[in-house]
Amino acid sequence: MPKPLFLAAGHNGLRATSADGKTWSTPQLGKEGETYRTAAAGNGRLLAVGSFGGSNIFAASADGTAWKTAGKDAGYVRYVRGLAFGNGVFLGLGGDPGSVGNATPFAILSADGEKWDAPVNIPAKFMLRRAAFGNKLWVAVGDRGFKGYSANGTEWKVNEKPVAADTLIDVAFGNGAFVGVGLHGLRMRTADGMKWTDKQVGEEGEHLNAVVWAKDRFVAVGAGATYSSADGLKWDKAANADAPTAVAYGNGVFVGARWKGKVVRSTDGVKWEQVFASENHVEAVAFGEL
Repeated sequence: MPKPLFLAAGHNGLRATSADGKTWSTPQLGKEGETYRTAAAGNGRLLAVGSFGGSNIFAASADGTAWKTAGKDAGYVRYVRGLAFGNGVFLGLGGDPGSVGNATPFAILSADGEKWDAPVNIPAKFMLRRAAFGNKLWVAVGDRGFKGYSANGTEWKVNEKPVAADTLIDVAFGNGAFVGVGLHGLRMRTADGMKWTDKQVGEEGEHLNAVVWAKDRFVAVGAGATYSSADGLKWDKAANADAPTAVAYGNGVFVGARWKGKVVRSTDGVKWEQVFASENHVEAVAFGEL
């Protein structure tokens, strides 16, 4: 019987887990300076990826308790900053986050989070940071309006004339479509990863930092507002407070991370309750069934 488990990961190698999003394990820590920046779940395991100095760091677990950790040289320029699971594999997205000219974005794939294929270059100037899988397709969004898609995670096509105002922070798949969200309540929709339509915006400052498919609807969580939609076309809006900047959904529960070191929980994506706090900041959350 699969065991549902949330993961929270962050600074100084922090990893903590919870079956219900409310009661959390005592955090496991790594070295000072190790930072897990992104997390995902799939193939019966939890995975957190981040950086330490000039290296990428990886932590994989089949039970949320015992972890296999490893480091791989990033040369200070090939850092993994995004992680997603789909089509039976983990997809890592990255590049040089400090670049002002060309971030040399790349993608890497792994079935288990331990053995990784060689990185492949993505034909874009700036990084793709978030991805979702659906309809036999990866769709990714990133910096300065760049968006891309791939059928296999290794061969990518990107929009040739990105518009900075249409920069998307996160993307999710559901009900046959991908929905991306961004600054000032920005919401956009695509079926094929290249043609983005149905652009809608909210109020100034309503930055939507995360979007998830929650069983029967998209839920986009931002600063001061949560938007929900069954199709990415018609949206309902509700004011929120103490909202997180990273969100995971599972078993009818939303779990999020917010500054500093706080994990919050919600049953509707609007009202959030703090359930965990650490002196080490939590950067990423994920949900899986192990």
